[in-house]
Amino acid sequence: MTKEISERRAESAPGLLNKLQGSTLRILEDVFQSYGEFVARHPVIVILSCVALTCVCGGGLYWFRAENEGVKLWIPYNSDYRLNNDWMFENYPRDLRFNSLILTGENVLTAQVLRTMYRVSKSIRTMRNINNETWDDHCMKRPVIKVPSLFDIFGRKRREIKFDDDLFGDEFDEEKDTVITDPLKLATQFSIDEYPDPYCGIVTGMPLACMELSILELFGQGGDYDERTDDVMETLTDEIVLDVINNKNVSGIFLTPYNFTSYLSNIEYNTQGEIIGAKATYIIWLGRMNMTEAKLNPAPGRGEPISMSMLQWEGDMLEVMLNKSDYPKGLESFPNVARSFGDIAGSTIIGDITFFVAGYIMMFTYVQIMLGKFSCVEHRTYLSTVGILGVIMGIIVSYGICSAAGHFYGPMHSVMPFLMLGIGIDDMFVIIQCWDTLSEEEKKENLVKRFGFLMKQAGAAITVTSATDVIAFGVGAFTILPALQSFCIYAAVGIVATFVFQSSFFLAWMNLDQRRIESNRNGCCPCYVHPETNNQTQERKGALQRVFKKYAEYLIKTPVKISVLLVALVLTGFGVYGNVLLRQEFDPTWFLPQDTYIAQWFVNNKMYFPSSGERGTIYFSGTELPADIDKIEKLSQDLREQTDIIVKSDAWTRPYIDYLQKLNYTEKPSKLNKTAFRSSLSQFLFSPVGAVYRNGFNFKEQLECGELASEVQLSEITYTHRLMNGPEEHVPAMNRVKNIIESANISGKVFAMAMGYATWETDEIISLEIYRNMALAIVCVFITTLLFISNLGGSLLILVCVCLTLVDVGGFMHFWGLTIDTVSCNNLIIAIGLCVDYSAHVMHRFLTEQGPREDRVVQTVSNIGPAVFNGGVSTFLAFVLLATSRSHVFSSFFKIFFLVVSFGLFHGLVVLPVILSFIGPDSAHYTLVTRYQTDLNDFLRSFMYLC
Repeated sequence: MTKEISERRAESAPGLLNKLQGSTLRILEDVFQSYGEFVARHPVIVILSCVALTCVCGGGLYWFRAENEGVKLWIPYNSDYRLNNDWMFENYPRDLRFNSLILTGENVLTAQVLRTMYRVSKSIRTMRNINNETWDDHCMKRPVIKVPSLFDIFGRKRREIKFDDDLFGDEFDEEKDTVITDPLKLATQFSIDEYPDPYCGIVTGMPLACMELSILELFGQGGDYDERTDDVMETLTDEIVLDVINNKNVSGIFLTPYNFTSYLSNIEYNTQGEIIGAKATYIIWLGRMNMTEAKLNPAPGRGEPISMSMLQWEGDMLEVMLNKSDYPKGLESFPNVARSFGDIAGSTIIGDITFFVAGYIMMFTYVQIMLGKFSCVEHRTYLSTVGILGVIMGIIVSYGICSAAGHFYGPMHSVMPFLMLGIGIDDMFVIIQCWDTLSEEEKKENLVKRFGFLMKQAGAAITVTSATDVIAFGVGAFTILPALQSFCIYAAVGIVATFVFQSSFFLAWMNLDQRRIESNRNGCCPCYVHPETNNQTQERKGALQRVFKKYAEYLIKTPVKISVLLVALVLTGFGVYGNVLLRQEFDPTWFLPQDTYIAQWFVNNKMYFPSSGERGTIYFSGTELPADIDKIEKLSQDLREQTDIIVKSDAWTRPYIDYLQKLNYTEKPSKLNKTAFRSSLSQFLFSPVGAVYRNGFNFKEQLECGELASEVQLSEITYTHRLMNGPEEHVPAMNRVKNIIESANISGKVFAMAMGYATWETDEIISLEIYRNMALAIVCVFITTLLFISNLGGSLLILVCVCLTLVDVGGFMHFWGLTIDTVSCNNLIIAIGLCVDYSAHVMHRFLTEQGPREDRVVQTVSNIGPAVFNGGVSTFLAFVLLATSRSHVFSSFFKIFFLVVSFGLFHGLVVLPVILSFIGPDSAHYTLVTRYQTDLNDFLRSFMYLC
C-alpha cells in the first residue's frame, strides 16, 4: 500500500509541475496573442496613446534635479556622517572656501618663479567683479600681530628686543638693544595683568589680513603686500630667495613665526644642510562665504549650497590661475577652487552626451542592417528609427516619473540611455526574429492573425526578461546608498516603460510597415509602388538563422561539448581567483576626468604634499559647561593613548585649566559657577594661548573681549589619525573613535567628523551591500523565471548560467584594474538583469521545441540564437564608444558591460545549449496551432479587447 502511494506521488509531482508550466505559458501566450491582434487592428490609436503617455509623464521633468554633492550621493541616509553633516549644515553651516594653486618645476625657489607667484597673487587681490567686490570682501581673515601695540599695553617697559628693519620698519629702532626671551609667555602674562583694559582695546584694534598662505609671506612688508613688496620683487635674485628661505621664519603679513619649508616639497640641500632648491610649492587662498545668502538664494544648478557672488568670484579666480601666458619655461601650475569639483563632475557627465549621440547613431546603423533587407521595399529604415524612438520615449517617461516623485539625477544615471537602448533593441530583435520564424501555416493567415501569432511567441519571451530586469533593479532600489537607490528606481521605471513602448508603439508601427511591404511600396518613399517584388530578398531571409543552425549542429558534437565545458571550467577558475584578489577601494576623485585641471591638482597634491593623516573634529552641542570639562579633557587623553590609530589630539581644556591657575582660581574647573566660567573663558579665548581655539566655539551671542561669554552652543576638539592603508585599517579606527566618544558619557550631542569619514563609512557597508543586493536579486530572478516558465530544472539552469557569468565578471574586473566601489556595485546589479536575458531567451525557446534534446537544442539556437546574438551585439555597440570616455562612471560601465556581454553570450549561446543537450528539461508539450481554451483565457481575451 505504501509503495503504491509513493508511486502515485512520484507520478503526481512532475505531472502537476508540467501542468503548471503549460498553463502559465498558455495564459501568457493567449493574452499576448489577443493583445497582438488588438494592436494590429488599431495601430494608430496605440501610437497616439503612447505619444500622449510620453507627453504626460515627460511633464515630470519640470521637477528634474541633478545632484553632484558627494555626501548626498554616496553616504547612506542613516549613516552617522550623513546625519551629523546634515545637522551641522542646518545649524552651523561651514563657510570656509578652500582655493589652491600648486606650482611645480625643476626648481621653484628662483626669482622668476616667485615673481610669477606674486603676479598671480596680486591679480587676485586687485581684481574686481561685476559687483565691484574685491578679494578682501570674500576672504577669511586673521589678526596681524603688530608688536608696537604690545609695548603700548606694557607701558613701554624696556626689555631686550631685537627686530628686523625690513620686517617691522624704522619705528622699532629705539628697541634694538634689548631682547625678549619668550614672547608668548610674556604676552600671556600681559593678557592677565592688563585685562580688560587696555589689553582688549589693543587686541580688538589689531588690523586683519586675508589668509593667503605661501612662501610669499616672507616678502610681505609690515603686515601687507604693498609698493615696497613690488620693489622687492622687481629686484629679487635667486641668491636673495635662498637667503630668505634659509634664514627667515617670520611672516611679513601676519608677523608671526612659521615653518615655511612646509610649503615646499622635494627640497634639495647642500652639504652644509642649506636649502638650494625645491620641486614644488603652493599658494592657498581661504575664502569665507555668506551662508545665509547661500541658503536663501543659492546659485541655480549646483549640487552644493553656494551664493551667486561667491560662485562668480571663484570663477574669476580660476581664470587668473589658468592663465599661464607669462610663466617661465618649465613651470607648471594646477589650480583648484572650491567650486571646481562640482563644475568638472557635472560637466563631465553632461559633456559625454557626444557618446550618447554617437552610440545611438551606431545602433541605428546596425539595427537598419540587421532588421531589414537590402531592397527598395524590404529595408526598414523608418521602423529602425521608430524602435530607437521608443527607447527614447521610455527614457523620457522614466525621467519624468522619477523626477516628479522627487528622485535626483546623479553621476551614474548618465549610463541610463545606453542601458535602455540595449534592453529596448533586444526586445525589438526578439519581436522581429519571432516574426521571421512564424510557421508556414501561420504565414497564410491575415495580417491581424499573424500579429497575434507573433506576440504569442515574442510577448512571453520579452516579458520574462523584462520582469527579471525589473526585479533585479527593484531589489537594488532597497539599498541604503542614495545614488544606487535612485539609479535603480530610474532603471526599473525605464525598463517597464521601454517594454510597454516596444510591445505597443514599435509593434503598431511594425504593423503599418508590414502593410507597406505587402503593398510593395518603397521603404523610403511609401507613395511609390514597385511593379514586382525582388525574389532575391526572399532567399536572403533567414540567412543568420541558417548560420546559427549550422553552428548548433556543430555544437552538439561530443568533442565540441566536452571542449566547451572544459573552457567554461577554466574561465570559472580564473573568475574565482580574481574574485579572491578583488579589493575594495573608492575615491570620489575618480569621478574627475584625468586630463582636467582639478584631477591633475589631486594627482600633484598626492605626489608632492601627501596627507600626514586624516584630521578629525569632535563637536559638542548642548554640553553642560563647566560641569563636563573634566570629561572632555579625559576624552582627549584617551584619544592620545590610542597611539596605533591617533597621532595627536588637541583640546582647549588643558590650556584653559592651566590658564585658570594663572588667574589664581582655586576651584576645580568643573566646579566653577556660571559667571566665573564665562568670564574666565572669554579672557582665555582672547589670550595668546587661547586665541587659537576661539574659532572652535559658537556662542549664543557674539563673543566680545572684556565681557562675559554667552552660552556655549557648540565647541570642538581636534585629533589626527595615523596614515592608514585601506578599509581594513581605517574602518576599525573610525569605529574605535566613535566607541571612545560614546563611553565618555558627555552630556549633549557629541560626535566625530572628518572628511575621510564620508568614504570610510561607505567602505564599511559597500561590500555587504553589493553581496546582499546581488544575492537578493539572484533569488528574486530565480523565483521570477520559475513563475513564468514554471520549470524547476530550467530555472535552476538559468540560475547556474547567471552565477557563472557573475563569477567570471567579478574575477576579470580585478584583472582589468577595477575595484569594488559604488559604481561597480551599481553595474553588477545591472549585470544580473542583462545576463539573465541571454539564458532566459534560450531556455524559454527550448521549452517550446519538440523532439529529442539535441534536436531541440538545434531548433532553439537556430530560432532564437540570432535575436540573442543581435541583442548582445547591439548592447555592445551601445556602449563601445565609452571605452574612450574620460568619466570613471562611463569607463567602468564599458569594462563591466563588455565582460557581461561577452560572458553572458558565452554562457547563453554556448554553455547553456551544451548543458541542455545533456540534461535539458522536457518540452512544455503544446502545439502552435491547437489552442487550450480555459475560462481564464476567455476572460483575459475579453479584457484585452475591452482595453
